[in-house]
Amino acid sequence: MVGHSVAFALSERGLGEVAVIEKCASDALENQSTRNSGVIHAGIYYPKPERALKARLCVEGNAMLYDFCRAHNVPHARCGKLVVATDEMEEGYLDAVMRNGLAAQVPDLTMLDARAARALEPNVATRRALYAPSSGIVDAATFLHTLRALSKCHTLFRTRVIAIAKVADAFEITTESPAGRDTFSSAYVINAAGLYADEVALLINPASPYRTLPVRGEASKFYSSRRAELFMNGMNVYPVPHGFYKASGTRARVSFAEYQRLMAKGEIIDTVGVHLTPTLDEQGGISKLVTVCPIVTTGTGKDDYGHGLRTPAEHLERVSDFFPGLREEDLELHQAGIQARLAEGLDWIIERDAHEARVVHLIGIDSPGLTGSLAIGRYVVRELL
Repeated sequence: MVGHSVAFALSERGLGEVAVIEKCASDALENQSTRNSGVIHAGIYYPKPERALKARLCVEGNAMLYDFCRAHNVPHARCGKLVVATDEMEEGYLDAVMRNGLAAQVPDLTMLDARAARALEPNVATRRALYAPSSGIVDAATFLHTLRALSKCHTLFRTRVIAIAKVADAFEITTESPAGRDTFSSAYVINAAGLYADEVALLINPASPYRTLPVRGEASKFYSSRRAELFMNGMNVYPVPHGFYKASGTRARVSFAEYQRLMAKGEIIDTVGVHLTPTLDEQGGISKLVTVCPIVTTGTGKDDYGHGLRTPAEHLERVSDFFPGLREEDLELHQAGIQARLAEGLDWIIERDAHEARVVHLIGIDSPGLTGSLAIGRYVVRELL
Protein backbone atom coordinates (compact mmCIF):
# COMPACT_ATOMS: atom_id res chain seq x y z
CA MET A 1 0.00 0.00 0.00
CA VAL A 2 2.65 2.51 1.01
CA GLY A 3 4.91 1.64 -1.93
CA HIS A 4 2.11 2.20 -4.42
CA SER A 5 1.12 5.42 -2.64
CA VAL A 6 4.66 6.72 -3.18
CA ALA A 7 4.48 5.56 -6.83
CA PHE A 8 1.18 7.43 -7.21
CA ALA A 9 2.68 10.61 -5.74
CA LEU A 10 5.67 10.29 -8.08
CA SER A 11 3.38 9.88 -11.09
CA GLU A 12 1.46 13.02 -10.16
CA ARG A 13 4.73 14.96 -10.19
CA GLY A 14 5.87 13.41 -13.47
CA LEU A 15 9.18 12.25 -12.03
CA GLY A 16 10.02 9.52 -14.53
CA GLU A 17 9.42 5.79 -14.71
CA VAL A 18 8.71 3.92 -11.49
CA ALA A 19 9.08 0.21 -10.72
CA VAL A 20 7.41 -1.33 -7.67
CA ILE A 21 9.00 -4.62 -6.59
CA GLU A 22 6.42 -6.86 -4.89
CA LYS A 23 7.13 -10.27 -3.37
CA CYS A 24 3.47 -11.32 -3.51
CA ALA A 25 1.98 -13.09 -6.51
CA SER A 26 -0.05 -10.81 -8.80
CA ASP A 27 -3.25 -9.46 -7.24
CA ALA A 28 -3.24 -12.02 -4.41
CA LEU A 29 -1.59 -9.49 -2.11
CA GLU A 30 -1.31 -11.60 1.02
CA ASN A 31 0.32 -9.02 3.26
CA GLN A 32 -0.58 -6.19 5.59
CA SER A 33 -1.78 -4.03 2.67
CA THR A 34 -4.97 -6.09 2.39
CA ARG A 35 -4.95 -8.34 5.47
CA ASN A 36 -6.26 -5.62 7.77
CA SER A 37 -9.52 -4.28 9.16
CA GLY A 38 -9.90 -1.60 6.47
CA VAL A 39 -10.48 1.09 9.09
CA ILE A 40 -10.00 4.72 8.12
CA HIS A 41 -8.59 6.19 11.32
CA ALA A 42 -9.39 9.69 12.52
CA GLY A 43 -5.97 10.31 14.11
CA ILE A 44 -6.84 10.28 17.82
CA TYR A 45 -4.23 7.87 19.17
CA TYR A 46 -0.86 9.51 18.53
CA PRO A 47 0.64 11.83 21.15
CA LYS A 48 3.15 14.46 20.08
CA PRO A 49 6.14 14.65 19.96
CA GLU A 50 6.62 10.88 20.43
CA ARG A 51 4.50 10.11 17.34
CA ALA A 52 4.62 13.32 15.39
CA LEU A 53 4.60 11.67 11.96
CA LYS A 54 1.68 9.40 12.79
CA ALA A 55 -0.28 12.32 14.26
CA ARG A 56 0.31 14.54 11.23
CA LEU A 57 0.08 12.04 8.39
CA CYS A 58 -2.94 10.16 9.74
CA VAL A 59 -5.05 13.34 9.90
CA GLU A 60 -3.81 14.52 6.49
CA GLY A 61 -4.23 11.04 5.03
CA ASN A 62 -7.77 10.71 6.37
CA ALA A 63 -8.98 13.66 4.30
CA MET A 64 -6.92 12.62 1.27
CA LEU A 65 -8.25 9.06 1.37
CA TYR A 66 -11.91 10.16 1.42
CA ASP A 67 -11.25 12.52 -1.50
CA PHE A 68 -9.47 9.75 -3.44
CA CYS A 69 -12.25 7.24 -2.82
CA ARG A 70 -14.94 9.68 -3.97
CA ALA A 71 -12.97 10.68 -7.06
CA HIS A 72 -12.19 7.11 -8.14
CA ASN A 73 -15.26 5.17 -6.95
CA VAL A 74 -13.45 3.15 -4.30
CA PRO A 75 -16.00 1.58 -1.92
CA HIS A 76 -15.88 3.24 1.49
CA ALA A 77 -18.10 4.54 4.27
CA ARG A 78 -17.65 7.43 6.69
CA CYS A 79 -19.36 5.51 9.47
CA GLY A 80 -17.68 7.04 12.52
CA LYS A 81 -16.12 5.49 15.59
CA LEU A 82 -16.94 5.13 19.27
CA VAL A 83 -14.08 4.58 21.73
CA VAL A 84 -15.69 3.27 24.90
CA ALA A 85 -14.62 3.18 28.54
CA THR A 86 -16.36 0.55 30.66
CA ASP A 87 -14.94 1.40 34.10
CA GLU A 88 -13.28 4.22 36.00
CA MET A 89 -9.72 3.11 35.22
CA GLU A 90 -10.43 3.06 31.50
CA GLU A 91 -11.77 6.62 31.66
CA GLY A 92 -8.20 7.78 32.29
CA TYR A 93 -7.18 6.26 28.95
CA LEU A 94 -10.22 7.79 27.25
CA ASP A 95 -9.32 11.28 28.45
CA ALA A 96 -5.80 10.81 27.04
CA VAL A 97 -7.25 9.85 23.66
CA MET A 98 -9.32 13.03 23.64
CA ARG A 99 -6.24 15.12 24.45
CA ASN A 100 -4.28 13.45 21.64
CA GLY A 101 -7.09 14.01 19.15
CA LEU A 102 -7.49 17.68 20.02
CA ALA A 103 -3.73 18.24 19.80
CA ALA A 104 -3.73 16.63 16.33
CA GLN A 105 -6.70 18.80 15.28
CA VAL A 106 -8.95 15.85 14.54
CA PRO A 107 -12.29 17.40 13.55
CA ASP A 108 -15.60 17.17 15.40
CA LEU A 109 -14.57 15.04 18.40
CA THR A 110 -17.25 14.72 21.06
CA MET A 111 -17.25 13.10 24.50
CA LEU A 112 -20.53 11.29 25.13
CA ASP A 113 -22.20 9.99 28.27
CA ALA A 114 -23.59 6.45 28.33
CA ARG A 115 -27.04 7.47 27.13
CA ALA A 116 -25.73 9.43 24.13
CA ALA A 117 -23.40 6.59 23.18
CA ARG A 118 -26.23 4.05 23.30
CA ALA A 119 -28.30 6.30 21.04
CA LEU A 120 -25.64 5.65 18.37
CA GLU A 121 -25.01 1.96 19.15
CA PRO A 122 -27.72 0.63 21.48
CA ASN A 123 -26.07 -2.73 22.24
CA VAL A 124 -22.74 -1.25 23.35
CA ALA A 125 -22.09 -1.02 27.11
CA THR A 126 -20.08 2.00 28.26
CA ARG A 127 -19.71 4.62 31.00
CA ARG A 128 -18.43 7.26 28.60
CA ALA A 129 -17.40 7.24 24.94
CA LEU A 130 -15.45 9.38 22.52
CA TYR A 131 -17.18 9.91 19.18
CA ALA A 132 -14.94 10.44 16.14
CA PRO A 133 -17.20 10.98 13.10
CA SER A 134 -14.31 11.19 10.60
CA SER A 135 -13.42 7.52 11.11
CA GLY A 136 -14.68 5.03 8.56
CA ILE A 137 -13.90 1.93 6.50
CA VAL A 138 -12.52 1.33 3.01
CA ASP A 139 -12.20 -1.61 0.64
CA ALA A 140 -8.43 -1.88 1.00
CA ALA A 141 -7.94 -4.23 -1.96
CA THR A 142 -9.85 -1.99 -4.38
CA PHE A 143 -7.98 1.06 -3.07
CA LEU A 144 -4.66 -0.67 -3.71
CA HIS A 145 -5.59 -1.84 -7.21
CA THR A 146 -6.82 1.66 -8.08
CA LEU A 147 -3.60 3.21 -6.80
CA ARG A 148 -1.55 0.87 -8.93
CA ALA A 149 -3.57 1.56 -12.07
CA LEU A 150 -3.39 5.33 -11.64
CA SER A 151 0.32 5.38 -10.87
CA LYS A 152 1.13 3.69 -14.21
CA CYS A 153 4.11 2.03 -12.53
CA HIS A 154 5.80 -1.23 -13.50
CA THR A 155 4.87 -3.70 -10.77
CA LEU A 156 7.18 -6.72 -10.60
CA PHE A 157 5.21 -9.44 -8.79
CA ARG A 158 6.73 -12.53 -7.17
CA THR A 159 10.01 -10.66 -7.01
CA ARG A 160 12.35 -9.87 -4.15
CA VAL A 161 15.41 -7.66 -3.87
CA ILE A 162 18.60 -9.55 -3.03
CA ALA A 163 21.28 -6.86 -3.57
CA ILE A 164 21.60 -3.08 -3.97
CA ALA A 165 24.88 -1.49 -5.03
CA LYS A 166 25.86 2.14 -5.68
CA VAL A 167 27.37 2.47 -9.15
CA ALA A 168 28.39 5.98 -10.22
CA ASP A 169 25.28 8.16 -9.85
CA ALA A 170 22.77 5.31 -9.76
CA PHE A 171 21.89 2.15 -7.86
CA GLU A 172 22.08 -1.31 -9.33
CA ILE A 173 19.22 -3.37 -7.94
CA THR A 174 19.41 -7.14 -8.24
CA THR A 175 16.16 -9.06 -7.99
CA GLU A 176 15.14 -12.68 -7.90
CA SER A 177 11.90 -14.14 -9.27
CA PRO A 178 10.69 -17.47 -10.67
CA ALA A 179 12.14 -16.33 -14.02
CA GLY A 180 15.60 -15.99 -12.50
CA ARG A 181 17.80 -13.09 -11.47
CA ASP A 182 17.80 -9.65 -13.04
CA THR A 183 19.61 -6.36 -12.47
CA PHE A 184 18.49 -2.85 -13.37
CA SER A 185 19.53 0.69 -12.50
CA SER A 186 17.58 3.36 -10.68
CA ALA A 187 18.35 6.95 -9.76
CA TYR A 188 16.43 6.61 -6.46
CA VAL A 189 15.52 3.81 -4.07
CA ILE A 190 12.38 4.01 -1.94
CA ASN A 191 12.45 1.25 0.66
CA ALA A 192 8.80 0.59 1.54
CA ALA A 193 9.15 -3.16 1.99
CA GLY A 194 6.83 -3.54 4.98
CA LEU A 195 7.90 -6.43 7.18
CA TYR A 196 11.11 -6.67 5.18
CA ALA A 197 12.06 -2.99 5.16
CA ASP A 198 14.70 -3.58 7.83
CA GLU A 199 16.32 -6.27 5.68
CA VAL A 200 16.32 -4.06 2.59
CA ALA A 201 17.86 -1.22 4.64
CA LEU A 202 20.76 -3.51 5.54
CA LEU A 203 21.43 -4.16 1.85
CA ILE A 204 22.12 -0.44 1.43
CA ASN A 205 23.58 0.37 4.84
CA PRO A 206 24.89 -2.59 6.87
CA ALA A 207 24.95 -0.33 9.93
CA SER A 208 21.21 0.45 9.75
CA PRO A 209 19.91 0.39 13.35
CA TYR A 210 16.28 -0.40 12.61
CA ARG A 211 14.52 -3.72 13.07
CA THR A 212 10.90 -4.64 12.45
CA LEU A 213 8.89 -6.75 14.85
CA PRO A 214 6.24 -8.93 13.21
CA VAL A 215 3.01 -8.65 15.19
CA ARG A 216 0.18 -10.89 14.03
CA GLY A 217 -3.37 -9.66 14.37
CA GLU A 218 -6.16 -12.23 14.19
CA ALA A 219 -9.79 -11.52 13.31
CA SER A 220 -13.09 -13.29 13.80
CA LYS A 221 -16.52 -12.32 12.51
CA PHE A 222 -20.23 -12.47 13.29
CA TYR A 223 -23.49 -11.40 11.67
CA SER A 224 -25.34 -8.53 13.34
CA SER A 225 -28.66 -9.76 11.95
CA ARG A 226 -28.51 -13.05 13.85
CA ARG A 227 -30.13 -11.79 17.07
CA ALA A 228 -31.43 -8.50 18.43
CA GLU A 229 -28.54 -8.34 20.93
CA LEU A 230 -26.08 -8.32 18.03
CA PHE A 231 -27.66 -5.46 16.11
CA MET A 232 -25.25 -2.68 15.16
CA ASN A 233 -25.81 0.62 13.39
CA GLY A 234 -22.64 0.20 11.37
CA MET A 235 -20.07 2.09 13.44
CA ASN A 236 -16.53 1.18 14.42
CA VAL A 237 -16.58 0.42 18.15
CA TYR A 238 -13.26 0.34 20.00
CA PRO A 239 -12.19 -0.19 23.59
CA VAL A 240 -9.78 2.34 25.05
CA PRO A 241 -6.22 1.81 23.77
CA HIS A 242 -3.97 -0.14 26.10
CA GLY A 243 -0.71 -2.06 26.27
CA PHE A 244 0.22 -5.70 25.88
CA TYR A 245 3.36 -7.30 27.23
CA LYS A 246 6.03 -8.02 24.60
CA ALA A 247 6.90 -11.38 26.11
CA SER A 248 3.43 -12.88 26.48
CA GLY A 249 1.10 -10.83 24.30
CA THR A 250 -1.35 -10.52 27.21
CA ARG A 251 -3.09 -7.26 28.05
CA ALA A 252 -1.58 -5.00 30.71
CA ARG A 253 -4.57 -4.14 32.88
CA VAL A 254 -3.00 -1.21 34.72
CA SER A 255 -3.76 2.43 35.41
CA PHE A 256 -2.95 4.96 32.72
CA ALA A 257 -0.02 6.27 34.77
CA GLU A 258 1.42 2.73 35.06
CA TYR A 259 0.81 2.19 31.34
CA GLN A 260 2.92 5.26 30.59
CA ARG A 261 5.70 4.00 32.85
CA LEU A 262 5.74 0.56 31.22
CA MET A 263 5.73 2.12 27.75
CA ALA A 264 8.71 4.31 28.67
CA LYS A 265 10.60 1.22 29.88
CA GLY A 266 9.81 -0.66 26.68
CA GLU A 267 8.07 -3.51 28.51
CA ILE A 268 4.79 -3.22 26.63
CA ILE A 269 3.58 -2.42 23.14
CA ASP A 270 0.47 -0.34 22.74
CA THR A 271 -2.59 -1.33 20.76
CA VAL A 272 -5.92 0.25 19.92
CA GLY A 273 -7.48 -2.95 21.20
CA VAL A 274 -9.78 -5.63 19.84
CA HIS A 275 -12.65 -3.78 18.20
CA LEU A 276 -15.85 -4.23 16.23
CA THR A 277 -15.63 -3.05 12.64
CA PRO A 278 -18.35 -3.18 9.97
CA THR A 279 -17.66 -4.45 6.46
CA LEU A 280 -18.85 -3.38 3.04
CA ASP A 281 -21.27 -5.35 0.88
CA GLU A 282 -20.98 -5.81 -2.90
CA GLN A 283 -22.85 -2.56 -3.51
CA GLY A 284 -20.52 -0.59 -1.25
CA GLY A 285 -22.97 -0.24 1.63
CA ILE A 286 -22.58 -1.43 5.22
CA SER A 287 -23.14 -5.19 5.41
CA LYS A 288 -24.37 -7.32 8.31
CA LEU A 289 -20.95 -8.94 8.72
CA VAL A 290 -18.93 -7.44 11.58
CA THR A 291 -15.30 -8.26 12.27
CA VAL A 292 -13.77 -8.64 15.74
CA CYS A 293 -10.08 -7.79 15.56
CA PRO A 294 -7.19 -7.83 16.12
CA ILE A 295 -6.09 -10.26 18.81
CA VAL A 296 -2.36 -9.70 18.93
CA THR A 297 0.18 -12.52 18.81
CA THR A 298 3.89 -11.80 19.15
CA GLY A 299 6.86 -14.05 18.44
CA THR A 300 5.57 -15.23 15.06
CA GLY A 301 7.56 -15.28 11.84
CA LYS A 302 7.08 -12.68 9.13
CA ASP A 303 5.00 -15.12 7.08
CA ASP A 304 3.30 -17.12 9.86
CA TYR A 305 -0.40 -16.50 9.28
CA GLY A 306 -1.78 -19.80 10.51
CA HIS A 307 0.17 -21.38 13.37
CA GLY A 308 -1.46 -21.39 16.82
CA LEU A 309 -4.45 -19.19 16.00
CA ARG A 310 -6.58 -17.95 18.88
CA THR A 311 -10.00 -19.47 19.52
CA PRO A 312 -13.40 -17.76 19.19
CA ALA A 313 -13.60 -17.89 22.99
CA GLU A 314 -10.52 -15.68 23.21
CA HIS A 315 -12.02 -13.22 20.74
CA LEU A 316 -15.21 -13.11 22.78
CA GLU A 317 -13.30 -12.41 26.00
CA ARG A 318 -11.71 -9.30 24.48
CA VAL A 319 -14.99 -7.57 23.59
CA SER A 320 -17.53 -8.94 26.08
CA ASP A 321 -17.10 -5.97 28.46
CA PHE A 322 -18.46 -3.52 25.92
CA PHE A 323 -20.54 -5.83 23.69
CA PRO A 324 -22.21 -8.18 26.18
CA GLY A 325 -24.77 -9.71 23.80
CA LEU A 326 -22.16 -11.60 21.81
CA ARG A 327 -21.75 -15.36 22.41
CA GLU A 328 -19.00 -17.77 21.47
CA GLU A 329 -21.24 -19.64 19.04
CA ASP A 330 -21.83 -16.39 17.12
CA LEU A 331 -18.16 -16.17 16.15
CA GLU A 332 -16.08 -17.83 13.47
CA LEU A 333 -12.47 -17.16 12.57
CA HIS A 334 -12.01 -14.71 9.72
CA GLN A 335 -8.40 -13.86 8.79
CA ALA A 336 -4.95 -13.02 10.13
CA GLY A 337 -2.53 -10.28 9.13
CA ILE A 338 0.97 -9.35 10.26
CA GLN A 339 1.97 -5.77 11.01
CA ALA A 340 5.49 -4.43 10.69
CA ARG A 341 6.05 -2.83 14.08
CA LEU A 342 9.27 -1.00 14.83
CA ALA A 343 11.16 -3.07 17.41
CA GLU A 344 12.41 0.07 19.18
CA GLY A 345 10.57 3.37 18.95
CA LEU A 346 7.00 4.59 18.70
CA ASP A 347 6.80 6.59 15.47
CA TRP A 348 7.23 5.66 11.84
CA ILE A 349 10.70 5.89 10.36
CA ILE A 350 10.46 7.93 7.14
CA GLU A 351 13.87 9.37 6.37
CA ARG A 352 16.78 9.53 3.98
CA ASP A 353 19.49 6.93 4.40
CA ALA A 354 22.33 8.09 6.62
CA HIS A 355 24.84 7.72 3.77
CA GLU A 356 22.81 7.90 0.55
CA ALA A 357 20.65 10.99 0.04
CA ARG A 358 18.72 9.40 -2.83
CA VAL A 359 17.58 6.46 -0.70
CA VAL A 360 14.50 6.89 1.48
CA HIS A 361 13.54 4.32 4.12
CA LEU A 362 10.00 3.77 5.36
CA ILE A 363 10.32 1.33 8.26
CA GLY A 364 7.77 0.21 10.85
CA ILE A 365 4.79 1.54 8.93
CA ASP A 366 2.13 -0.09 11.05
CA SER A 367 -1.36 1.24 11.79
CA PRO A 368 -2.55 3.81 10.70
CA GLY A 369 -0.49 3.14 7.58
CA LEU A 370 -3.53 2.49 5.38
CA THR A 371 -5.16 5.77 6.43
CA GLY A 372 -1.94 7.72 6.14
CA SER A 373 -0.70 6.11 2.92
CA LEU A 374 -1.53 8.92 0.50
CA ALA A 375 -0.11 11.52 2.87
CA ILE A 376 3.00 9.38 3.33
CA GLY A 377 3.52 9.25 -0.43
CA ARG A 378 3.14 13.02 -0.73
CA TYR A 379 5.50 13.59 2.21
CA VAL A 380 8.21 11.40 0.66
CA VAL A 381 8.00 13.08 -2.76
CA ARG A 382 7.68 16.68 -1.58
CA GLU A 383 10.00 16.70 1.42
CA LEU A 384 12.56 13.91 0.99
CA LEU A 385 13.29 13.64 -2.75
